[in-house]
Amino acid sequence: HEAVHRDVRAMAADNHTMDGFMQILTPQATSCSLHPVVMFEVLDHYTRRNVEDGRVVGALLGSVNTDGSVALKNSFAMPHDIVDQDFLGFFNTMSELHHRVNPRETVVGWYTTTKSTDAVGKQEEVGEEDVHLHAFFEEKIGDRYPCVLLRVDANIHSSTTIGVSAFTSSSMGLKSDKNAPELVLGKCFQRVQCAIRAYEAERIGVDFITQNTIGQGGGEVLGTDLEKLESSILKLNMMIESTISHVDAIIDGSLKPDTKVGRSLAEAIAAVPDVSPAEFQVSLDKGLQDLLMVHYLGAITQAQISFWQKLQSL
Repeated sequence: HEAVHRDVRAMAADNHTMDGFMQILTPQATSCSLHPVVMFEVLDHYTRRNVEDGRVVGALLGSVNTDGSVALKNSFAMPHDIVDQDFLGFFNTMSELHHRVNPRETVVGWYTTTKSTDAVGKQEEVGEEDVHLHAFFEEKIGDRYPCVLLRVDANIHSSTTIGVSAFTSSSMGLKSDKNAPELVLGKCFQRVQCAIRAYEAERIGVDFITQNTIGQGGGEVLGTDLEKLESSILKLNMMIESTISHVDAIIDGSLKPDTKVGRSLAEAIAAVPDVSPAEFQVSLDKGLQDLLMVHYLGAITQAQISFWQKLQSL
């Protein structure tokens, strides 16, 4: 990314004849899309930590889109938060193994959690202990794209939501003049936009986990394929009715039109294939028959396995 240099002239405190330049290298603003699997891995790492460990850290894997945004898709845990030979060896081994499994995912940053003694909202701040680790991951990533620091507030027992904040850093240096070499003074961290993005399968799983209430019976179970199909059809019908009511209210003049909503509705309608009702009914019947066949075969297989287990126990 093309960097923007901002030169701020500074006068020396004791000598008014000496001019200097404070130079801050500001990278192009980026944004992050966080997949739910990363959140589950971070929280799982935190719950499995040793009692004496105040926080946990790990590497973030993902990809960089053409617009410069970073997709955080995966992660792996690091054994501790001290950069030494064991830390370096573990990182090299894990990153190589992940690259063999999925070459498209590379290291794009790292994550850290707050300590159990930290107050709520501590993930909004970058601590001094984060700077050294951030420099390590920046060196591994290089200058191809900015290194993302993801801070997660894991103290969910004292908060109703999981706080997540993402940061990138820029170098802050001092020059005696424009042609002199830069003296790096430190890093300047700035917060970047981070939104949770999920595939349809991930969203269904996350919705089930967040809406599930665990009781004495061990919790709610997922329904059958037919029950999930019925639920999806009912949900789609409710969304269509809500959309129709919204459009009718705009036509009647009781609701002010929104260009963003209208554009989204137009894109959704354009994505629907232009088929006749008869063709749609035939396609729906075929899909339903396939689903019933799979459900029937699954029930037969389950019955055969149960019958075989009963015979083995005799």
